Amino acid sequence: MADDTAEMFDSPEELQEKVSQLAELVKGSSRIVVHTGAGISTSAGIPDFRGPEGVWTLRAKGLKAKSRPGSYSPTLTHMMIVGMLESGRLYHLVSQNTDGLHIRSGIPTDKISELHGNTNMEKCSKCGHRFIRSFRTRTAAKVHDHLTGRKCERCGGALKDTIVNFGESLPSEQLSKAHEVSQGCHTNRDDARMVE
Repeated sequence: MADDTAEMFDSPEELQEKVSQLAELVKGSSRIVVHTGAGISTSAGIPDFRGPEGVWTLRAKGLKAKSRPGSYSPTLTHMMIVGMLESGRLYHLVSQNTDGLHIRSGIPTDKISELHGNTNMEKCSKCGHRFIRSFRTRTAAKVHDHLTGRKCERCGGALKDTIVNFGESLPSEQLSKAHEVSQGCHTNRDDARMVE
């Protein structure tokens, strides 16, 4: 059985070819939506899940994933995405990450769908207002308890973290927006294909 955690690397020539293909797709596109996952944050010191040193890979071996101590900063890739937004090339960003680095990099909350929540965001259970914090908002010890113990600064309602745990549904508003913006993407090239 093949090792499904093995990482694959392109040769410099293969990588250059894929970069060129991606550049052509970007040039020929009128509406770009970027989707990101755990891999974008590994260079910031945040472990992924299924890679050789991933959280689940190590957990299966009885080990704990190692993360770089200290606070995490947006990576060069996060900043490239911000550059795409600032230049008018990026229409929307869809992310599975909960680390908050896209928001910290400068992506406005109306330009991102965070499908699994954000460790730095609280939402009022009464008025629905969202608050971005400079700290991790999750305080509950129980998996499905999301109350943070803080109150809404607008209406006094109970604040909840926005993290989506196993067994919980993705937030319908975020999921609907991600689906809507992704469905509206197209390219001016008939031979366009996904570059992996």
